Amino acid sequence: MSTNNNASQTLFRFVSLRNPQLTETKERNLGFIHRPKGAKGIFDTAVTGMSSRSSKLGEMVKTARNFSNVGFETEKKIEEGVFGELLNIGRKLSKKEALDSGDLIVLKGYYKNLIDANKELTAAGIKIFTQLWDNYIYQIVTQGDFYIKEAISHILMAIHIGFAQSLDLTDKEIVKVNGEKPLEKALDGKIVLPKYLFSEDSGKAASLSSKMSGEVSNPVLASKTTQRLESESKASLVANKALHKKEALERLNMELQKLQRKYHKSREEAYQTEYVKYLDNNRESIELYERKLAEIDSKITEETPEEEKIHLYETLREYEVKPFKFSYENEINVGELKEKLSKESFDLFMVLFAEFDAARAFEDSNKEGIRILSDNTLRVGSQTIVLDDEIQTYSDALNIVGYNISASMHAALENSPLSQQQYVNIGGASVPVINNTVRTPMAYSFLAHGALGLSGSGGFVNFSFEVEDVSWRVANAKITATTDTAGSLEENYSNIQVIDNKITLPVSLINRFRASIAFRIEIIFDNGSLAYADLGQQYTKGDLSLTGRLTLKRAAVENQEEPETVTIQKRKNFGIKRLGVADYLKVVQSVHAYVPGEVSNIENVMASELRHKSSVARDYSEITDTTSKSQETEKISDTTKTSRTDMQTEVAKELDKQQSITAYAHFSYNPGYKLDIGADYANNTAQHDSTRQAMMKSQEITERAMERVLTKISEERVQKIIKEYTETNVHEFDNRGKVTNTDNPDAAQPKHITGVYRWIDMKYKNQIYNYGKRTMFEFMVPEPSRLHRLALTVSKAQVLTAPIDPRTAPERAWTMPNPKSATVEQIQHWAQIYGVQLDTFPAATKQVIHSPASVPQTNDDFGIDYSQITIPDNYAAKNASFGCRSSRNRGGGWSGARYSEVFCSNLKGDMIGKSEYGDINFDQSVSGLNLTGILSFQVKGHNVKNYNIKVTINCELSDEFINKWKTESFNAIIKAYEAAYQKFLEEQARLDAEQKEKEAAAKERQDNFYRYMEHDTLKHNCIAYLLQDYLTTLGQVTTNGAEDTTRMDNFQVYLNENLDQYAALAKFMEQAFEWEIMDYTFYPYYWANRKSWQQFYLTESVDPLFRSFLQAGMARIIVTVKPGFEAAVQFFLETGLIWNGGTVPVIGDPMYMSIVDEMRQPTGEAQGKYWITRMPTTLTILQDSSTGLPVNPLHPLPIFPEDNPKNCENPKELEFETSFSLDKDAQLSHSDGATTLPSTIIKPI
Repeated sequence: MSTNNNASQTLFRFVSLRNPQLTETKERNLGFIHRPKGAKGIFDTAVTGMSSRSSKLGEMVKTARNFSNVGFETEKKIEEGVFGELLNIGRKLSKKEALDSGDLIVLKGYYKNLIDANKELTAAGIKIFTQLWDNYIYQIVTQGDFYIKEAISHILMAIHIGFAQSLDLTDKEIVKVNGEKPLEKALDGKIVLPKYLFSEDSGKAASLSSKMSGEVSNPVLASKTTQRLESESKASLVANKALHKKEALERLNMELQKLQRKYHKSREEAYQTEYVKYLDNNRESIELYERKLAEIDSKITEETPEEEKIHLYETLREYEVKPFKFSYENEINVGELKEKLSKESFDLFMVLFAEFDAARAFEDSNKEGIRILSDNTLRVGSQTIVLDDEIQTYSDALNIVGYNISASMHAALENSPLSQQQYVNIGGASVPVINNTVRTPMAYSFLAHGALGLSGSGGFVNFSFEVEDVSWRVANAKITATTDTAGSLEENYSNIQVIDNKITLPVSLINRFRASIAFRIEIIFDNGSLAYADLGQQYTKGDLSLTGRLTLKRAAVENQEEPETVTIQKRKNFGIKRLGVADYLKVVQSVHAYVPGEVSNIENVMASELRHKSSVARDYSEITDTTSKSQETEKISDTTKTSRTDMQTEVAKELDKQQSITAYAHFSYNPGYKLDIGADYANNTAQHDSTRQAMMKSQEITERAMERVLTKISEERVQKIIKEYTETNVHEFDNRGKVTNTDNPDAAQPKHITGVYRWIDMKYKNQIYNYGKRTMFEFMVPEPSRLHRLALTVSKAQVLTAPIDPRTAPERAWTMPNPKSATVEQIQHWAQIYGVQLDTFPAATKQVIHSPASVPQTNDDFGIDYSQITIPDNYAAKNASFGCRSSRNRGGGWSGARYSEVFCSNLKGDMIGKSEYGDINFDQSVSGLNLTGILSFQVKGHNVKNYNIKVTINCELSDEFINKWKTESFNAIIKAYEAAYQKFLEEQARLDAEQKEKEAAAKERQDNFYRYMEHDTLKHNCIAYLLQDYLTTLGQVTTNGAEDTTRMDNFQVYLNENLDQYAALAKFMEQAFEWEIMDYTFYPYYWANRKSWQQFYLTESVDPLFRSFLQAGMARIIVTVKPGFEAAVQFFLETGLIWNGGTVPVIGDPMYMSIVDEMRQPTGEAQGKYWITRMPTTLTILQDSSTGLPVNPLHPLPIFPEDNPKNCENPKELEFETSFSLDKDAQLSHSDGATTLPSTIIKPI
């Protein structure tokens, strides 16, 4: 039996990324075909003389239009021309056919005719190369005839063999660069396009002498943007006008109430003053009159004739006192209103209570001013303006103002659309539907509303502008203005939030201008940016609307004396990074040697001792309630065996564990383990460093696996041994006999014997091998799921609209944070929205008429007549007017002979009335009341025949009732909102549950669907990156299938040149990359646009990887180039052109040439040094005893010495000689003697 069995096995595979090994790119590298230095042609001239803002490819295309390709018009002409023989040999090279000696002689001789004695090209040689290269570049630039281009490339390849033969191929430098057989490398030469022509320069192309001020002025807005801004501004203006008018009416209402209270107070004071004055001035006359009257009364008896009575009273005529008369100005006096009201309130009052041409009055008042003609008439220019006759008192005006306040509030609410958040169920989760309007950053809308008043400045300004995202929150905004009424002024606002990518400043410059305003705004954003707009002097008549763009203010340029440079950059390939070369590596393991390990057991047999030992081998398995499973194997040394796959199994487990950890964010169709190593640079040691790192990683993995095995074995060693005599192995140790092969009697006596058992360890050799290479590209795609999201069609039945909390409504007109601040109109609107049945809100005002009347018919005082006035429930008396009509009871013979008086309650605790020598008639009023319930009304007087008093009490809803009604209504609305919100949550949960059930049921079939969805979406992004175009290249119209009128009978494909070009692009993009093994890693939501954070964060899916896809803010995608397409892909990335077949030339970029050169290197070679790992086994061996296996006496256990120790990471770990020996005298042997074991243990057969 042979023991020399050292079969190797692949332990694991992985991928190592690194930069390409920098290759020699000079002419001595025969693997590349360069254009000779002197062979510059027409295209070089075009590029050299191009303008600073042109591209090289564009200039070459222009030059190609006038290029003459004489002799190269067709492939046949080339075959028949001077290059025909070279073309035939070049075709052999392209087909990888061997060249015979005749071909080599022809090529060597041809090139020799092109050079001089110094091996430099002659003028004729330069001319030939110039002709060939100009025609070759012409075919590439124009994408002309494929066969002509291939023919020229074959000619250049053939000439290159002649060039190689002209060199000293034994030169050390040439051998170092090209290997031991340089000519063979030349046979596989790649054409190198001049970098000067095909790579755009990144240097300075031109300079601008003008100094930049640090300010970036924005272009004029597009007409659609202007229309949208104006439309949105006008829509918000209606609501702002209504709110502005409401606030103005509330100020007018407050000012009128103040004037009303002041009027009634001053009128009462004036009345009292005049009456007291009247009494003081006529006191003696009144007293004299009273005495004379008393004398006459004493003379008159019942028997006195009527004629005598008349005569007596006639004598009082000379003592007559003139009656008291009082007059006061009217309540509504236009002159006083103009003086006492604010200008804006006076203008609003006139608009409400008079009819006139406001525009003409606005112009005339500026020129001529206002003239007051009477209490209710004024003149402005040629207009005479008269107040409405129905407005006689402040109460009349206040009633109309109150009505207009309510109407304005209704108008504001109706023109402030309520924004409600909608949710749609996607993937078992409710995601808010974001209907973002397309915004133009820094586009502003300025709208000035100028009120056409008589004297006031009732205008205001609305200013809003659009921003990119919420990071442009306003920290501070300063408005500086100069107006025709307020002069220079400044207003500041801070902490203004971004809503729907738009910032709206609070209404500004309220009542600060009439017709002229100079406006400037400066804005500081939270992100540190600055912006401003200076509108200059503007004239407003009615409404003025302006749009434009804010100017961003940049930091000042440090060296303003230096001109700014304009650069023309080469094709940037934004978002794409060439990672370099991916080595597909594997770790191959083979056995190196068996070595003795630690002591596993010691058996001691004393002299003359007979001992029996039995052991059991038992498989014990334990299953717990958890999902983990523990399996242990217990074996005794003489019946154990080893497994060569222990190491491999444990490594596989480790790798699987690591993959599972990153499965949430990284996915690869390639099951290999990937190591990302390398940076974006290339140097001569890149390949060595990369291999070294990969090898270290392999050591780490294998030794980790070894630890697991070691731990496992250690556990076996300390496990509790369970002995069961089901399968018994019996050992008998008999040390009673004598040693027979000795003549020494002492030595023939039995002696103590000790048997030492050792564990056997294995040493493994581990080596990394390269089994393939790929060029790799990295794509960084922001918001990778955006295309998928935009493609989603949401069913309307699944859209939920979230109810709005009235306390936090976003629109100013709708917000009512508490009952106290809520208006009646807001409550009524919210009640309508949530279907709340409110208690009927009574009329705001009500009049109570009280008309006490009586017939005292007394010449003396009459007592107090009491009556009651009932104020309606929920109302409070605010003001009252009193009208009294009475007749004097006794005149004393003629009118005025005896005085009469009537006084009544003024509802404020005092009495009001009048005393005169005649009938009593008076009209008075009081204000400032706040009376509820039942009021006591008193009337008293003197010498009154009858009286009739009319009390008119104006009542308003009481504060207590309004607060109670608001509170109850507010609470009912909030309760209804909370119920609606709870219903919304329940419906949302129901839809979520339904969706999750559907997804759970379809999970198995959806897994592949998710992968395809991710794959296609990411692939779409990558192809758009390669094209550097998302909008125009992909999605060409090739059929009429998308038209509404297309049917089966009129469907057609547009067969034209565009179809061929589009198909070529599709074939190249689909076939040049290994899309099926694309790797991608998803980065979290916070790498996305800030405004999309919530949308991405709330995304849910039952598939964890698809959830990562939907939530990703950015994706890192790695795609390998399909073998054979490396040069075509590099050519496309450099030029933007698709190589339409044939040998692909190489552009003279060192990194590019390094990759091409490295792709030609063979695979399957060892990488770096191998290393040794030591692994414990479950095998044991008895020291100084036989192995029990017929083997080579020099190698009882296998050992495989290494021939080249220097190639090992640590040569000290290698084994060169076995530690085991074969002792033929100490063997297990058969004995014919009877056993000493009892028959209960050993049963006869």
